[in-house]
Amino acid sequence: MTALADTASLVDALKYADKYATLAINDFDGPFTDAVMPLLSNRFVWIPLYLLLAVWLILRLGWRKALVVIIVVALSVGAIDQIANLVKVAVHRLRPCWDSFMTDNGLRLLEKRGSRFGFFSAHAATTAGVATAVLYFLKHWSTPSRRRTLAWIFALWVAAISISRIYVGKHFLGDIIAGAFAGIIIARVISWAVRLLINKYFVKFVN
Repeated sequence: MTALADTASLVDALKYADKYATLAINDFDGPFTDAVMPLLSNRFVWIPLYLLLAVWLILRLGWRKALVVIIVVALSVGAIDQIANLVKVAVHRLRPCWDSFMTDNGLRLLEKRGSRFGFFSAHAATTAGVATAVLYFLKHWSTPSRRRTLAWIFALWVAAISISRIYVGKHFLGDIIAGAFAGIIIARVISWAVRLLINKYFVKFVN
């Protein structure tokens, strides 16, 4: 019984630490961040970046290898989005904007509340998944210097979108961390499986 009580106490402590960390990030308000964060959180804003990335991949890898990476990115994003929706329904963890503790303690909401459940963050998962898929293939098909530069750019991109989701009041910090890990794992598995198929059946296509 003592062990169960200790575990329950630890879980409760982590939940409240997550809530207070979320409130702290959400409270960094200012005219500039209030204007920028909702933009960073808007998926449509990033469409030009995706197009630029696709062009860059074609120029660096050639259209065949670039096509493989783009297909893997699309598969990863689709799988991550569906899995995130299933997990949200199964876990039933309220978004901060639907949590009375959060709203009673000053949570600011800069977007419409949307759906009630937010674990895990699809935004964090998909961005981390895109980064993982691209970097996985660059590891095998590009130079280390290019991969390191792009890794830093991706890290800043994932961090910016993830923080924006907390800032606008739509996700807990825990939703973001879990989402990023889920995205990395899912994209890594899909990337590995596709590369295995390529090495076995489509080597001539990419070479």
